Amino acid sequence: MFIGREREMAELERRYRQAGFGFPVIYGRRRVGKTRLLQEFIKGKRAVYFMATEQGEREQRHAFSMALREQLPETQLAGDFASWDDLFRYVTELARTQRLVLVIDEFPYLAKAVTGIASLLQKYIDHVWQDTQLFLILCGSSMSFMERQVLGYKSPLYGRRTAQLKLHPLPYYESVRFFPTWPAEEQLLAYGVCGGIPQYLTFFSRYASLQEAVCEEFLSLGGYLQEEPENLMLQELREPAVYNSILTAVAHGASRQNDIATAVGRTGSQITFYLNNLQSLELLTRQVPVESKNSRKAIYVIADNLYRFWYRFMPECATLIAMGMGERAWQARIAPQLSEYFGHVFEDIAMQYVQAQVRQGTIPELYTTYGHWWGNNPRQKREKEIDLVCTNETDILCGLLQRCQHGQAHGLVAPFAFAAED
Repeated sequence: MFIGREREMAELERRYRQAGFGFPVIYGRRRVGKTRLLQEFIKGKRAVYFMATEQGEREQRHAFSMALREQLPETQLAGDFASWDDLFRYVTELARTQRLVLVIDEFPYLAKAVTGIASLLQKYIDHVWQDTQLFLILCGSSMSFMERQVLGYKSPLYGRRTAQLKLHPLPYYESVRFFPTWPAEEQLLAYGVCGGIPQYLTFFSRYASLQEAVCEEFLSLGGYLQEEPENLMLQELREPAVYNSILTAVAHGASRQNDIATAVGRTGSQITFYLNNLQSLELLTRQVPVESKNSRKAIYVIADNLYRFWYRFMPECATLIAMGMGERAWQARIAPQLSEYFGHVFEDIAMQYVQAQVRQGTIPELYTTYGHWWGNNPRQKREKEIDLVCTNETDILCGLLQRCQHGQAHGLVAPFAFAAED
């Protein structure tokens, strides 16, 4: 079941229908649904899909040659190509007059294995493929690599892409479509646990209830999500222990840099590097009050719901999980705190709702800045917060949200579903 991504799919289709050479670059964090989008896009098209792996040059060339043989019936290949130059020359002939989609997924792995592959692609793009009907798609999960080594001005491929799509997690109103039979409240809570990551939502959709999904996927020894954040941290970052400590501190309420540093036993300046890396992975976001230029008011929040949930609850449940007491962990450690945990998620969903209304024209003002505000109220002489602030040059919309209590989520689900259908 393929859910969402209508705008991204429409953009790819529009580019595909344009005659001549096309070169979209697609990237985004792991699990966000890039591969599935590409697989859906190439259905019914003359296409070759190749996923690079963490292997050597020879193995990559063998796998690419096999993909050409197996996916294009007209190919007459007896063996592997002797070089990447030979392979790209063959692709050129296949796309000389007929549209051909060539997808290279996880391009960073290929670039790591094949020295100079970006420069070779540059040569073909500049001097050969402009006169073909090739639709080349490069895709990758390493956002830093894609932004610097593919899209960056120092890259051989700089300025050659004809489109770029950065995939973000699905919004709330698309995420809940994974749970058509769940009660509205549980759909809301599922988004609070999984966020808009399609792979996580798919795992949850196999179960009849939120409790069952959490107990099976988080709180059992064989659960897919039981070690997911830690595993991804090991793949993406050095010193994962430091990053784990930072995310745990933020998940438990530390939001200012000095508070986070104190929680992990370091100075504020010592954790700047780690905070920047977490932001580049879109796991952490730095926020300042809307219309404020005072960086000293900046706070950090976990941007991904699954990471917020995991670092809030899983370390405290580890012993119970090891003892096979997942149900007890849910009842004693998680369920009683769900209402408090959900406050930030509720604010995010409300913001998405306003943005959807602006897109549809239901709210006529074209707000360009969205966020929150916090600071000192001089009249009351105490700190105040405004949960939702939207502004443009002349207008401002403010909202104070009543915190969503467990068992009272229906009020937001209905209007948001209505917004998604308009």
